[in-house]
Amino acid sequence: DRFALRNASDTRLAFVRTGRKSVDDVSFAGLAGLTEKLTQRTSVEPGLPTGVDIERDLIVFFPLLYWPVVPDAKPLSEDAVAKIDRFMKNGGTIFFDTRDSQTSIATFTGDASAATLALRRILSALDIPPLAPVPPEHVLTKSFYLLQSFPGRWADGDLWVEDDQRSGSRENTGNSDGVTSIIIGSNDYAAAWAQDVNGRAIYPAVPGGERQREFAFRTGINTVMYALTGNYKADQVHVPALLERLGQ
Repeated sequence: DRFALRNASDTRLAFVRTGRKSVDDVSFAGLAGLTEKLTQRTSVEPGLPTGVDIERDLIVFFPLLYWPVVPDAKPLSEDAVAKIDRFMKNGGTIFFDTRDSQTSIATFTGDASAATLALRRILSALDIPPLAPVPPEHVLTKSFYLLQSFPGRWADGDLWVEDDQRSGSRENTGNSDGVTSIIIGSNDYAAAWAQDVNGRAIYPAVPGGERQREFAFRTGINTVMYALTGNYKADQVHVPALLERLGQ
């Protein structure tokens, strides 16, 4: 009850606990840093981030769930699979991050890192729609900042989202209000966002330094705004026609 009361009273970013203290500490510090930037730059003022046990805790309170994938991730129980499936199909978005800068087309079809193999095991139990790298006109590229790349601590990995063109005919894609139910990256985003108590970056952004870190924060802000506002930015292209119709 305390968990539900705390997380239902404020908008919070959440991360999946991996059982590795070092990884979980980075996730908390990263989401705390992103929360601070959201408060400074947007109208969103989230509370402190929450770590969740994906097997035990309710996740319905969170619009976005950051999931760092570790190589020895345990298989999900049937109850957890059902819970995650409901979460995605009812409007929630999960951001998987393998943190190894290796999310390319080969990731899903050929040789892969240990973390990516763990991600495959997780995804194999879920009803996942077709995926594709973020296209140039996707709402994620303009939900707050204008972006064409999505770096984190690393910069080489692609960012993958639901493929609207291929999944449009599916009834249970999880695509609610134009928002993808799943985002997959590998650029170690939480490490790029993580700050110490003095607001200084904990980990270097490679190879682009502080400029790359700024774009990592912009990627995080766009992702949160996208999860919260849905297809609002896509709808804006229709504003002139709507105003003209109202004028008539």
